[in-house]
Amino acid sequence: MSEMLKVTKVQCVTCPFSKTGWTYLEEFLSNRALNEATPICHSTGPGALVPKKKRTSRQPLACRGARLLQAQMFCALGFLDEPTIESWEKKAKELGL
Repeated sequence: MSEMLKVTKVQCVTCPFSKTGWTYLEEFLSNRALNEATPICHSTGPGALVPKKKRTSRQPLACRGARLLQAQMFCALGFLDEPTIESWEKKAKELGL
């Protein structure tokens, strides 16, 4: 089984899920996060959409804002105890993911 993608430690300043980010992408990325898979943070990895100086990681990382949205949904459905990344990671460990 492959290793679960790590999540960014903080939301990047252009995160579509923050009020000051690229908010025009929020609906598109929300749909992807809730129906397909966790989006990669656009400030990480070799395919980052920001200049190299503004990249937050050389490795691709999961978008923190999208993961928080997923955690909120799974908590509302009763699958997670709390709508947090920590609760998400705890459940993933319990499931052996």
